[in-house]
Amino acid sequence: MENDYVDVKYLIDVNPDIAIDPLTKVFSRTAIMKIAEGHVNDKIPFTMMILDLDNFKQVNDSFGHLSGDFILESIGQALKKFCYIQTYVGRYGGDEFLLLMPNVTEYDDVHKHLESLYERNKIFRRYYNDGLRDIYCTATLGCASFPKDETSYEGVFNKADKALYRGKLKGRNCYIIYVESKHKDIVVHEKVEGSLINTFNSIKRLFDIDKGKKHIIKSTVDYIYSHLHCSRVYFLTDERTYITNYNDDEKMAVNYFEPHLEMILRGDTIFYETPLTKYKESDSKFRDWVNERGIQSVIIAKLKTYGRCYGYFIICENQITRIWQDNEIALVMYLATLLEMELMSHK
Repeated sequence: MENDYVDVKYLIDVNPDIAIDPLTKVFSRTAIMKIAEGHVNDKIPFTMMILDLDNFKQVNDSFGHLSGDFILESIGQALKKFCYIQTYVGRYGGDEFLLLMPNVTEYDDVHKHLESLYERNKIFRRYYNDGLRDIYCTATLGCASFPKDETSYEGVFNKADKALYRGKLKGRNCYIIYVESKHKDIVVHEKVEGSLINTFNSIKRLFDIDKGKKHIIKSTVDYIYSHLHCSRVYFLTDERTYITNYNDDEKMAVNYFEPHLEMILRGDTIFYETPLTKYKESDSKFRDWVNERGIQSVIIAKLKTYGRCYGYFIICENQITRIWQDNEIALVMYLATLLEMELMSHK
């Protein structure tokens, strides 16, 4: 068997033909689950990590399934190479991997291992070239430990899944170690009836009472900040001023910054990209601005109706290199459209 670092006693009941995932060449779902259950039965401490590639569907939809398969195979092999000996790697399904790290359960030790996985060895937050293009890959990971957090396979998996879910809520491209006091009340994939309706109703209420142009802009800025849980939100007005949720003495004028925003937008009305490397290289002013503030990810939305520009939203994340989701982009676009109409009525 190619993965000769595993103790074969955990695979006795697994058909050798299905023990290895044929695409990624790591353990199959059946095998990795049996390895985990074997550790539980033998009371061997371990940390379980559930790893989910971020926005993988977009790779398949944008570049085709062959590129998607290439990414899965490349990630699988990179994980296997990095984790050789100290960690078992399996493909749980689709774009999810399950990793088991025996005899490592203390928070600091787990954190050191994950930091190495993400930073020093750069399996994620990097480009993979499929022969035609560079594809940037990130992943979200949640983990929990046996028997520290739970004493059954199902219990450890559920708590690792809670940590994973928390990572997705934080903007993805991160790893979360389960901590009972912080994560016990998380309900994974909880369905909130009418949540979309509630979102649109809350947005509608922003525009129901006309308290003046500056008030509606500030209310929209605050709404984006609280709803997206981002670091900062700026609105650059057409009157050469800015409105933000962040109280600082920064001076940002549209007549200074607008040319750089237009260069990034390149004729579009919305920009979102991770990472920002190539845009920082193409515009020194933009590079200096994001570097000074430690910004990792941005959304830029231009408010433009009938050829007139009413301003720009700049939504910033400086905690992590955030992977913006479709619903987040759609929310910004919707708010920008409503604010365009509101500002046009004030003219």
